[in-house]
Amino acid sequence: DRASLAGPLGRMALNGLTCNHCGGTDIELDAARGDAVCIQCGTVLEENTIVNEVTFETSAGGGSGVVGQFVPSSGLRSSGLGFAKESREVALSNGQRHISQLANALRLSEHHQDAAQRLFQLAVQHNFIQGRKTQHVIAACLYTVCRREKTAHLLIDYSDVLQTNVYMLGSCFLKFTRMLSLTLPIIDPSLYIHRFASRLEFGDKTHFVSMSALRLVQRMKRDWIQTGRRPSGICGAALLIAARIHGFRRTQREVVRVVRICDVTLRKRLIEFSDTSLGQLTANQLGDNEFDLESYGAAADPPSFLRNRRADEAERRLLMDPEGEGSRQRREGEIRALKMPALRRRLLALGEPTDGRKPELLARLLELECPETELQLPEGGEGEGEAPLLLE
Repeated sequence: DRASLAGPLGRMALNGLTCNHCGGTDIELDAARGDAVCIQCGTVLEENTIVNEVTFETSAGGGSGVVGQFVPSSGLRSSGLGFAKESREVALSNGQRHISQLANALRLSEHHQDAAQRLFQLAVQHNFIQGRKTQHVIAACLYTVCRREKTAHLLIDYSDVLQTNVYMLGSCFLKFTRMLSLTLPIIDPSLYIHRFASRLEFGDKTHFVSMSALRLVQRMKRDWIQTGRRPSGICGAALLIAARIHGFRRTQREVVRVVRICDVTLRKRLIEFSDTSLGQLTANQLGDNEFDLESYGAAADPPSFLRNRRADEAERRLLMDPEGEGSRQRREGEIRALKMPALRRRLLALGEPTDGRKPELLARLLELECPETELQLPEGGEGEGEAPLLLE
């Protein structure tokens, strides 16, 4: 029987392979050449197939050599006599090892690691790793996967683990996504609320504070505060307001330390929130779950639009009355520089009440002494004798 012959030639009649031309099952396989030929009609069924067997042949000089070429699972062919690794394959193996280490440090699953390894292989094939640190490329691959999967990881988390400048990682990430023409979803600040809330030590009320912060984030999106802003600033402002709603006296410094932003950024987000219709609501109204924050009041204009409109109005007044506008701006600057005791003394001299916090007293005094000042206070109802939730 020819199928039982020793050597590279063998007949495969019971392996389920049939001839597409005549339907015969008498197939002869040459493992050395990788060919499969039908014995009945002579049709070549397969040729140059890749096999996982290692065969040797004897050369004319009496030596032996490997038949074929070694092709690894990565798809990169090796040079030499079959088993010498190329530099790209070495970079791939090192990258896969570093991806596993970084993913374990960030507690990412095997699914994220596999997706990042495929992206790293694309980076190697496009020569993206040349001239760049491997750690930066690996961080860009993993962060791209996190953006796709919408996990609660920020780029600064990778910077902490790798001890690398976050702006260098951001630059590498942008160039990587631009090279592959990737379209990633916009970061949703809601993904990070529970993570930051758990670090602010709200105890048993962590869930309630998080839910209140999520409602505020959704309303900030409607009021254009979220558009074009980093998620950390939105989360910090929402969590600080939610903490005040539920009776927690968290300072701005504590929130800044947790969400990793500048205190100026946090204050800007709070000022922008105070310019919306929700800025004049009380803590009880904001904390009431039955109160519909989404549909309350009209949607505010974008903060940049409001800022430009105020600048245009100030420039118009300056052109109309240069001396009067200059005097008014000086008076306004002096009033804004006053401390709380001086504010109360000025209001008391004018016969006005002196109760309330500094923003409220300042707005009251500006309205009296600088009536042309546009405070741009939002429209909204005040609850039954309670002061609005003004933030210090």
